[in-house]
Amino acid sequence: MEGLHESGGGMAILERRRFERIEAFHPVLYYSDIYPRPKVASTLDISLGGARIETRYSLIKSEGLDISIAIKPQVIKCRGRVMYALDPEGERQRVGIRFEDLSSQDSLFLGQYLSSMTEQMA
Repeated sequence: MEGLHESGGGMAILERRRFERIEAFHPVLYYSDIYPRPKVASTLDISLGGARIETRYSLIKSEGLDISIAIKPQVIKCRGRVMYALDPEGERQRVGIRFEDLSSQDSLFLGQYLSSMTEQMA
């Protein structure tokens, strides 16, 4: 899937996605490879391949993360990689994360969740 979105500086960025992202707000706990202390964030949207999150903490492109996303009644845990990090707007930074090492159980749960969300929006 391709689309354009505007980065913080008014520049359009071409996006190539394998999975449709659904707007969804869920709490996130993550540990960065660079600063391995627990930090919190919130998803802005999510797909089987990744998520866009908003955090008060600075992240950089290619940074590795251990991620937990609470989607009731389950917590999805996986590795992730920062694909882009937009300049902070105010106190929060928006970051695109690609999921890595998502278990088959978490992938199945996430797929079912996304299907149900898509049906509700139709």
